[in-house]
Amino acid sequence: MGAPMPDTTSLLVFFAWLVGGFVSGVSGIGGAMVAVPVAATVIPMHELVPLSCIMNVVMDGCIALMHYRHCRVSAMWPMLAGSIPGALAGLYILTVLPGTVLQGAVGVLLLYYVYWQRTFRVRGPGRESWGFGGAAGFGAGLLGTAISFDGPPVGAYGLYAGWSPRVFLGTLGVFFVIRGTMTCLLQAGAGLYTEAVIDYAMYGIPATIIGTVCAFPVVRLINVGTFRRMLMGVIVLAGLVCLWRAVA
Repeated sequence: MGAPMPDTTSLLVFFAWLVGGFVSGVSGIGGAMVAVPVAATVIPMHELVPLSCIMNVVMDGCIALMHYRHCRVSAMWPMLAGSIPGALAGLYILTVLPGTVLQGAVGVLLLYYVYWQRTFRVRGPGRESWGFGGAAGFGAGLLGTAISFDGPPVGAYGLYAGWSPRVFLGTLGVFFVIRGTMTCLLQAGAGLYTEAVIDYAMYGIPATIIGTVCAFPVVRLINVGTFRRMLMGVIVLAGLVCLWRAVA
């Protein structure tokens, strides 16, 4: 007797994180921002957020393997320290807020992310510090655990600190793997990894790896700036869809 055929939802999960992994591998801005709104059309948010956190660890793990040699270890300690209370706060938010509120929050953050990308400018590189690093880590822990989007706070900190592209990718890649693993453990302890979440992950994990690996040779063949501008349009559309579904 052969294995059961995947249903439509499982195929959508595979496709969403195949594209998400590719986007993350090409642009480094987070494939979850593309994959989550797509999957949210068929999966409840209280299942989708834990699923996305698993996928993020896999995605970031692939990227970290490519850039870990450039990781600035000293900069990670304040971010990791701040991420622990942030993750606990995010877990509380995830378990008490209804799915419509979480989806609305995803929509708002997506739109704000695009606004931040277009307006944020660093007038001069700042200095790494426990204060700013801890605050960025807290924000990443809270948002990552509550709605699976942990990139903006620490991304802003990396730009503020003036990290080079390789240091940026290496430091944040390793940080996201550690922070994401901590989130997965907290969510598992809270009983959020249901049978449905695990089943979806079995389709999402290989899709994420394939998408991320396929992006590496493609990066040299496309204009990353043009790709990111197109991606910003997709993220705006995804944010508007999340907001509409939250209030409809």
